Amino acid sequence: MIGTRNGGSAAQRERAKEIRRAAYQKAKEARAKDPRYLAMKQAAKEQRREAYRAAKDRHKAAQAEEKVRAQVARDEQQAEKRAVFDRALMELVRRGAKAS
Repeated sequence: MIGTRNGGSAAQRERAKEIRRAAYQKAKEARAKDPRYLAMKQAAKEQRREAYRAAKDRHKAAQAEEKVRAQVARDEQQAEKRAVFDRALMELVRRGAKAS
């Protein structure tokens, strides 16, 4: 027979395909109702949520730490600027006091 495999007719192959599809649908419905499967899906969902929450917390902590580090660096830079400015001002004051 042309177009058939293992000697089966096209109708037989189609019937086998329908049987496989029906078996798949039946198994799918059974999984959807299986308490162990549902519990496993729920546990996986909770693990994903917890992992996302933990990653989000780590990201927030890293951002907060970087913000604090940047603020400390800005404060140190500002303090250094003020110290230079104060030294220059004190020098001018000393020169003015000597000149008087």
